[in-house]
Amino acid sequence: MTTGKLLGFTEEAKDIFEGTHKTSTSLTRAPGPPSVGVRGSSSSFPYWPGGMDDPLTKLIKKESMDISLFEEDLLDTPPGFQSGMKFEKKVYDQVDYAHSQPRKINLSEVLAMDDSIDLEMFDDLEDKQEEICLEKVQLKKAENTEDEVFLKLATLPTLSISETVEKKPEVKYEWAVIDNVHEPVHDFEAKLPKMACKFPYKLDPFQQRAILHLENKENVFVAAHTSAGKTTVAEYAIHLCEKHKSRVIYTSPIKALSNQKFSDFRERFGEVGLITGDIQKNEKAFCLIMTTEILRSMLYHGSSVIPELEWVIFDEVHYLNDSERGVVWEEVFIMLPDHVNLIMLSATVSNPAELAEWVGDIKKRKIHVISTPKRPVPLVHHLYTGSVGQSQEDMFPIVNENGKFLERMYQKACDTKKERESKTKSTTGPKGPKHMVHPKQEKNIYIGLLRHLEKLDLLPAVCFTFSRKRCNLHAETLMCIDLTTQKEKGEIDMFFKHCISKLKDEDKKLPQVVKMGRQLQNGLGVHHSGILPILKEVVEKLFARSLVKVLFATETFAMGVNMPAKTVVFDSIRKHDGVEFRDLQPSEYIQMAGRAGRRGKDLTGTVIVLCKADVPEASALVKMMLGKPTKLESQFKLTYSMILNLLKMKTLRVEDVMKRSFAESGPQKKQKKFKELLCETNDKLAAITKLDCSLCNVDLREYIKRQEKAVKLKIEVMEDKVKQAITQKLFNPGRILVVSVKDKPGQNILCTLLSMDKDNNCKVLAIVERTTDNPKESNPTSSLESNKLFYPSERQPGILTVDFRDIRVIGNKALKLDSITILKECRIVHTLSHNPGRSTRDAYQELCYLCEANLSGFPSANIVLKDINSATKALELDEIEKSFENFTCTKCPEISKHYKELSSYIQLEEDRDYYNLKLSEESLALHPEYQARKQVLKTLGYIDKDETVQLKGSVAREMSNHELVITELLVKSVFTDCENDEVAALLSCMVFQQKCDDSNMKLPNHLEKKINEMRHVFMDIALEQAKQGIQDPEFVSQFNFYLVPVVLKWAKGTTFAEIMKDTDIDEGIIVRTIQRLSELLKDVRNGANLVGDTKLAKKMEDASQQIKRDIVFAASLYTEGREEAKDNRKP
Repeated sequence: MTTGKLLGFTEEAKDIFEGTHKTSTSLTRAPGPPSVGVRGSSSSFPYWPGGMDDPLTKLIKKESMDISLFEEDLLDTPPGFQSGMKFEKKVYDQVDYAHSQPRKINLSEVLAMDDSIDLEMFDDLEDKQEEICLEKVQLKKAENTEDEVFLKLATLPTLSISETVEKKPEVKYEWAVIDNVHEPVHDFEAKLPKMACKFPYKLDPFQQRAILHLENKENVFVAAHTSAGKTTVAEYAIHLCEKHKSRVIYTSPIKALSNQKFSDFRERFGEVGLITGDIQKNEKAFCLIMTTEILRSMLYHGSSVIPELEWVIFDEVHYLNDSERGVVWEEVFIMLPDHVNLIMLSATVSNPAELAEWVGDIKKRKIHVISTPKRPVPLVHHLYTGSVGQSQEDMFPIVNENGKFLERMYQKACDTKKERESKTKSTTGPKGPKHMVHPKQEKNIYIGLLRHLEKLDLLPAVCFTFSRKRCNLHAETLMCIDLTTQKEKGEIDMFFKHCISKLKDEDKKLPQVVKMGRQLQNGLGVHHSGILPILKEVVEKLFARSLVKVLFATETFAMGVNMPAKTVVFDSIRKHDGVEFRDLQPSEYIQMAGRAGRRGKDLTGTVIVLCKADVPEASALVKMMLGKPTKLESQFKLTYSMILNLLKMKTLRVEDVMKRSFAESGPQKKQKKFKELLCETNDKLAAITKLDCSLCNVDLREYIKRQEKAVKLKIEVMEDKVKQAITQKLFNPGRILVVSVKDKPGQNILCTLLSMDKDNNCKVLAIVERTTDNPKESNPTSSLESNKLFYPSERQPGILTVDFRDIRVIGNKALKLDSITILKECRIVHTLSHNPGRSTRDAYQELCYLCEANLSGFPSANIVLKDINSATKALELDEIEKSFENFTCTKCPEISKHYKELSSYIQLEEDRDYYNLKLSEESLALHPEYQARKQVLKTLGYIDKDETVQLKGSVAREMSNHELVITELLVKSVFTDCENDEVAALLSCMVFQQKCDDSNMKLPNHLEKKINEMRHVFMDIALEQAKQGIQDPEFVSQFNFYLVPVVLKWAKGTTFAEIMKDTDIDEGIIVRTIQRLSELLKDVRNGANLVGDTKLAKKMEDASQQIKRDIVFAASLYTEGREEAKDNRKP
């Protein structure tokens, strides 16, 4: 009843719907200043993620719930009056629909409806009712004239809800829609007569289906093999955005791939922008290319580009499986606003529908899954067992183009290998370890292979080698082979000189540059992370033109675009994954092997596995070549950056993001079921009559708790007893045991041991209840724990198999019996007949005699527990059992009944608590870690007790990586008295990722002192994390100072050639480290500005400029001006 009393209030933020970029998550908020830029600002709010109820929707739902109770809560008697008014219902609320005709939806009415509300609609209620009940008519095929079209609109059919038949769902997914790509789209041109763009080739069915979905603004997930044509789908979406005057973002997993896509798309679309850590080109373009990390940063920082987006294209989305970076994809999917459409492109994976279901669920939108296992160019897989000389052509196909494993050819390869090895051993003797070959042998294997491939016209080839060192070694040792013509040599020389023309003279003379030039002349190339970026791009462009005949590359090359070869060679099928050496996974092998076969040029792609020392096992080859691709799994993890970015706004919580991670998709799907079970459990609890017993109400609940503890301890103590060697001696045939089997709770069955296996499972002869054709309903057994033996009036001997954990008592007596004979007598049946054998009958009669004599409990053998923990458990059990006689409830004559009733009630309470836990945020897998990380942030002063972000937290949000460490170094003024070059050198430890021993470096005392200060900061954070339960054993060791001397010299102006003389680190690794360092210095500069240290900010800016020079920051061949790019395309 409404009394006018204030029942409560909630505080709603004034600007949750509108406001500025610092106060609102609305897409219609006022934009930030131009200085914020495309990347956004750490002080800006992100836009509201799609799929979540925004603050306005939550408020409307809450108000709707309150309004629904308004009519029922009206007062009808004014204060002081004895009677009041009766509120009659409106006439239109009393319409009798029960006798009216079946309701139908008039489609013409729906089409004519306006978004505005017509207040006069209630005046024509009767007319509306008649209109609703119009008879259904047939919709005839529309004519061509406009008059006829409008005439048809006037007689549109009505849909009778009552006549519709509910269809059963064809798929089990709610949000993922599986497209049938095997059926061609015959009416594609009719459905889409005017495409946004035309392609110079015929579209495959999967491309047609994807394009139709794009035209309908539907999300798609395309999973297909390399070179199948996934990029066509992306290009069509870009053309649509160009047509719609909207914007599109294309994301790739690595910077190099972004550069390549920028080059390709710039040629096709013209207006294309590129945003990476150190490059921002044409950022106002309608099509922007970037890494997924950049997009994540833009989302958290509320970039002004986001409201203008129509599509986001995710390339290589199977990178979600990456243990380090997979979380980035999950965060981006969660944070994208509702108006943005998604295109996901991936290599073949085993569970595309599962990923699509998750994305669709968190965005509350359908995802169309288009997965095609068909390769445009089928692969044929071979084993190469040959070498130079007569065995040069020993190449055996083991998987044909139809995916069939050829056992006969595999066996032939094995026989050929063994035959040659036997000849070699007979002439030269053993050659060392089985899995190793001599470098000269390896060289001969490659010479034989390449000559054979050249003869068969199977070049160019990519040789995947899982070691940078071995890539270099192979290219050097094979310089004796010349695979190019004189014309090709001239083209290579001209192109190479053009590409390095902008380098300084001393950089042109770098050993790696000179060596690469010579190797390219012979048609050999090397591609891995240790190669200078500009040289890698030279190799890529020459390989794309078939001027590099043999390329030795690590597996990162498999992610390149437009880099197909005729042949792929595997130097080995084993790799070190950072933890151990293992065989390649099917997805890894498929990704690399997919580079074989050029669409439109080759009928098949050739894949070769080198058998250097021995032939791999057939099972390993089948699993790798024909196995299912790796299943996509969540790599979601919490970071301080994520937490701080979300805590800056009160309307979007970290828990909301955690709930929507891929890892939580399964548990969250079960929420509905848990709600139903919770309601059922609450109903059962409400229906139970409260126990009304003056004795049991005192302490029966505690008594039950003690009984359950006693049962648990008995099992544990018995396990400890059985494990002791001295106890094992007691388990001889005839030993008296008391057991309690699971299907007969509360029954202490007396039995004698017949046999015991190695797993401590026992066969026993026991006194069991007699079974009849018409059994009487026996009294329900109580769960009340006691030592009383079970001795039924209707009984018979029986053979039971029991687990040693079911043993309650090891008796102090043993029977003399013939266990072998007894087991033979009961071999066929489980329970013995009325006329058992003599040995069984004698043993059974003795058992009955012992049971009658010890009904209150059978005495236990005196077994001393030697382990202190076991003895402690036994003492605790003894104390609990002694305490039972002190409970008031034991005096109740109906304690067994009350025990069972209250036990059932307690179980329901536990079920209710379990379901409540599963429905709460505490059930989230990462909830404990989130609480721990929040406590770390509070302790270190990044947030206050109310979880409001403080100044240190704002500084940490500016950092891309290692946010706590860098912030602590800033606020503790570690770099205040350092020079620019010293700051750059010290911070290199944050971005150098190679594991090296940095304990024996020779540095000035000043820098040594600073390194020790930094390590103290690392240790302080690590200790605080450990204190809160966050286990990160590599937290301190991840910061490596090995490159400090190198970066120090570079920042001082030393040439690259000079610094390479003092280090064993590859050139490409050094370049990548310094490039990442430049990005880090900018982040630290922004943080210094926030804390008001302008002098330090200037120092960071100057340090960034000092390292940004020469070959380290040479312009990418893919991002040069368009005219230069055109020149480069034709070397």
